Amino acid sequence: MAATEEPQKHSQSSGSGEENTGNGSTMANGAEAEKPAAAPPQQQGEQKQPSKLKQLWTKIGLDVGTLAMMLKGSIPPTVALAMYQADAVAQEFSTLGYLVAITSILGFCIMPRGKFIQTMSLNIFAVCLSAAVNLLALYCVTQARAHTTPPGAPPAAYNSSASVVCAIWLMVQIYAVNVVRAARPQFQFPAIIYSIFVNVSMTYGALFPTMSAAISFMERLLEAFMAGFALATVTHFLVFPTSSRLVVFKEMNGYMMCLSGLLKTQTAYMASLEDIDPVKLREDREREATAKDGKKKSKKGASQGPLTTPALLKLKETFEKTMELHTKLHGDVTPAKREFAIGKLESHDLTQLWKLMRMVFVPVTGLSASLDILNRMATENDWAHEGETESEKQKKHEQIENLKYLMKQLHQPFNQMTEEVNAAIMHVLITLELAKPPKKEADEESKGDLPAPGSTDFAESYKKKVDTFYYSKEKTLKDWCKAHDIELEDEFFETNFMKSATVLTHDERIRHRYQRQLFFTLYLEYLMYRAGAAVLDLVLFVDKRKQEGALKHNKLIFPGSKTLYKWIYATFGKEDLSNDSHLMTDLDAGGSESVYLGNSFGKKKDPEHLPPQNTFERLGDAVRTIPNFFRSDASAFGFRVVVATMTIAILAYLQATQTFFVQQRLLWAMIMVAISMTRTAGQSTWNFALRIGGTAIAMVGAYVIWYIVVGNTAGVLVFLWLWIACAFYVVLKFPKMIIVAILSLVTAVLIIGYELQVEEIGVAASTTNGQPYYPTYLLAPYRLACVAGGLFVAFFWTIFPYPVSEGSELRKDLGASLYLLSNFYSITHETVQARIKGADGDVTVKGTHAYHLEKARNTVFSKLVLLLTNLKQNNEFSKFQLRFGGRFPREHYEAIIEICGRLLQYISLISYASSEYSHHNRNGEMSQWSNDFRKVITSVSGTSHRVTSVLSLLSSSLRNGQALPPYTQLPPDFRFLEQMESIDPDLLSVRHIVEPEYSAFAVVAICANALNHDITELLKHVRALVGEVDFSFHAVKSSSESTDSDSLASDEVKGKDD
Repeated sequence: MAATEEPQKHSQSSGSGEENTGNGSTMANGAEAEKPAAAPPQQQGEQKQPSKLKQLWTKIGLDVGTLAMMLKGSIPPTVALAMYQADAVAQEFSTLGYLVAITSILGFCIMPRGKFIQTMSLNIFAVCLSAAVNLLALYCVTQARAHTTPPGAPPAAYNSSASVVCAIWLMVQIYAVNVVRAARPQFQFPAIIYSIFVNVSMTYGALFPTMSAAISFMERLLEAFMAGFALATVTHFLVFPTSSRLVVFKEMNGYMMCLSGLLKTQTAYMASLEDIDPVKLREDREREATAKDGKKKSKKGASQGPLTTPALLKLKETFEKTMELHTKLHGDVTPAKREFAIGKLESHDLTQLWKLMRMVFVPVTGLSASLDILNRMATENDWAHEGETESEKQKKHEQIENLKYLMKQLHQPFNQMTEEVNAAIMHVLITLELAKPPKKEADEESKGDLPAPGSTDFAESYKKKVDTFYYSKEKTLKDWCKAHDIELEDEFFETNFMKSATVLTHDERIRHRYQRQLFFTLYLEYLMYRAGAAVLDLVLFVDKRKQEGALKHNKLIFPGSKTLYKWIYATFGKEDLSNDSHLMTDLDAGGSESVYLGNSFGKKKDPEHLPPQNTFERLGDAVRTIPNFFRSDASAFGFRVVVATMTIAILAYLQATQTFFVQQRLLWAMIMVAISMTRTAGQSTWNFALRIGGTAIAMVGAYVIWYIVVGNTAGVLVFLWLWIACAFYVVLKFPKMIIVAILSLVTAVLIIGYELQVEEIGVAASTTNGQPYYPTYLLAPYRLACVAGGLFVAFFWTIFPYPVSEGSELRKDLGASLYLLSNFYSITHETVQARIKGADGDVTVKGTHAYHLEKARNTVFSKLVLLLTNLKQNNEFSKFQLRFGGRFPREHYEAIIEICGRLLQYISLISYASSEYSHHNRNGEMSQWSNDFRKVITSVSGTSHRVTSVLSLLSSSLRNGQALPPYTQLPPDFRFLEQMESIDPDLLSVRHIVEPEYSAFAVVAICANALNHDITELLKHVRALVGEVDFSFHAVKSSSESTDSDSLASDEVKGKDD
């Protein structure tokens, strides 16, 4: 045991260590996922509890990596304000010095290198484009002023023509840039920066008397933006440089730890079922709910299944964290492959590593799906209640005892295999130098000859243990048969002749029950074996790369030309990357529309127009795209931002309020609109409250920063640096509150930067732009009022004239997820059929049928995981939406999201298990039973196109809010077993369970049944939301209370008879 316990101990330390060096919350997920089965209970009691201070330090996550990123993010704005104290810098930027600090913040130097280069390139392009466009706009403004100014009038006086031209240019640019912002999530930062540049240029533009003054201002404005970007760029490359590859390796470490933790929690939950009492669990939950007297707690307790234990709740929590990290890692691997970097592994190595890790992910998460199946079975049989009759009590007692026996039988091999898989995961991490080798123990003799993770002969030893687990199913079956009074001969599995006697009982009901139990046992053992085998593939790959010398020396790594082309294309196209990877989750105006669903999604055949046949018709078709563009969601968002911006900007273009606009610094209210506008009302409500709070905190912080050192410049800069560093802690640990942190940063920099500017250039020079001087105690509340006003305007125009509610977005996104599920199932159906018929080809060879199907499956699977993650986030935001009328049916939406997640698991497992049917996995060796099995399975179908049809129908109905058609046909019940047994009764005899196809068939059978069950539940929830068209006629007979339903045609016949 010493050899297997040591990897466990090290994996715990590596998990927490990864949290200390990793990327904030992501690595914390990996570490927390490791905690459930850290050590046996007897060992936990002996361990020394950490001190309260250490517990607090660990809880807030102030590790070395986080502190480094906080320091890195705080350097550019601090340096910007510090260098402004030099006379040469102050003379160069004059009253625009604060913009250098603000743009250095928006440069986000803490991004990984690949994403930083892409975002900074777009930022520079946006600023240069904005400068060029606005120079043209200012030329139009000055020309309008020149042609409408009466002779002898002051050149700088108010001019209505100049103001109108400025307003038009402002509206057009704000509209265009926010349409792009809504349509392409990667343009969030560039769009905000472009908007700031436009707002500054076009509000001051109405005051410029000549073009020379406009050019001088634009030069200083462009230099201020570029200086801020330069500071962010230099800091990014010189201070704690972080590459995307480094982030990905840390995330891979955390991801593997999450998978290891998921296996441990699954094993712990199976152990908790060995002595479970569903009736007692229900009574305990009811007693707890009554004691707490909380409606929400009671409701939550009522929704839990009969087999819900604390171990199951921990398992679900770990599963959610694993899914989140899977989504993030999928989005981060692509930028890592595009980087120019110094490292050991090539880009194709990253691709292969991620592919092999995904192969571990499917069976491990499939084991958790089995526990959902168990809970559903317990709910259907009502195990939480004893039963009214003795026969019911006896039946439930027998079912529960069978479950307990099965869990006890599987406990030892599963626990042993879990330890071996964890050791293999540690071997992978140690070989890749992502974790340190475990420390040697004093009692080396107790370990025997077992190789430790990281050693050269570990793979061979691990392979033997995986094979041992595979053949242990014979013992499990013998024990199972013995427990059910089924006698097997000693050479039952070795004999090749056909036995005339039936192994199982002739009672059809009992036989089917035993068969279900056997299949469930095979399901668990098969997935555990495949998880171990998938980790073995990972072990062999890293060992191979090590033997080839790939891990010996660092080298300069260049991405290929194809990778660079894809990078450039993705910069302006659509790409499925996680929002968290861009540090702009809260900035995403496009919501879950960032998931590209494919060209066919949303396209409808025009019932009023045939395809164009000639040049004139094609030209007319092109003209029709113009109104289609203006009615799009992106156009609507752009229009909202224009109206919100002009609500404030109109004051700058009216003679009576132009001076007021400049003096009261209302420009920053406009900039707050550009930063804080979002598409959906629920998100806007939540963000409005948070941003007002963040701005108020920044005002208080400005008082502390300025007055604690009595306005001393050096002291102010030190405390401002500390404030900025604390704000970046929020950015790193709470990505959902990134806007709050940015507003807090900007507000503090505005207040303190202005006061430092006055200290440097004097009051007279600071007021040359028309803004009066205010001391800090007056300027801070002015800034708060200005920012709050801008935030309120943005909030108002988000919900007026009509809100884009989170509920409607959630409904449409659920429709999109069902569309992808339909697509995913269709691909899986074709994959299974091709494998059975032997027409799939080699999946490793480009151009084969199997290769294209595998690529399509992985693409759709990744989109589904990302979309389901976004769905859960939108569902949380919908809680904060202002509602009128009836209550939002949250229960149905949450149930549909959960069902979609389960359907994704079941379809993935069907595809995964059916790989055993492929001829290319057998290396030319195939038993007679395997040949017979393929012949029989070809004549029946384990998948159905009706599933695809129903999912597509539900998707369209939910997305468009249309009622379901009457008498919707569900997929037929899974009768695969009966069909196969009717053809060959001996084909599914227990003597064949050692065959790989047998266990794979058990997985497919269980998943297909679960799939049909969940589709039935899905139909109920969708019908509850959108309704169903009802053409039936209901007539109540006078002689009875029964109601007959006849068709409309029958009703018409009756009417004629009457």
